[in-house]
Amino acid sequence: MTTPSYHTQPPPSSLDLPEGLSADSIDTLPVLSALLSRLQNPSATSTSTAGSPPATSPSQIASGYGPLTIKDIPAATDELKHKLQKARTQVRELPDIDRTIAEQEDEIRELEEKIARQREVLLSLRDVGAATKREREKR
Repeated sequence: MTTPSYHTQPPPSSLDLPEGLSADSIDTLPVLSALLSRLQNPSATSTSTAGSPPATSPSQIASGYGPLTIKDIPAATDELKHKLQKARTQVRELPDIDRTIAEQEDEIRELEEKIARQREVLLSLRDVGAATKREREKR
């Protein structure tokens, strides 16, 4: 007699994320923080040039190193803009993204009712099992 295997792969979910969509792909705070930390205070750069760092080269802007001025921001934020555009496209591909809040609340309510019914069945099965055990112990 063989026992069924309980270690099978679960069926593919209809809620699988699109390829490449992850928390990291939509997390823009680290990139934005790095950009803001490189931004120079414009009043400090205009008043003194003796102690200020040298101007940022295009390669420094593209590589993500070196100080930024206001005029460098468009070039420096290209990576961030592309990341946001890609994330926006990927989020639009999510299943059921076009469902209304009311539709989602209806489904949640139905699922909560289903869970309640399943709990009732489990409790009744537990009671039947306990009664059966007591009957066997009496014999």
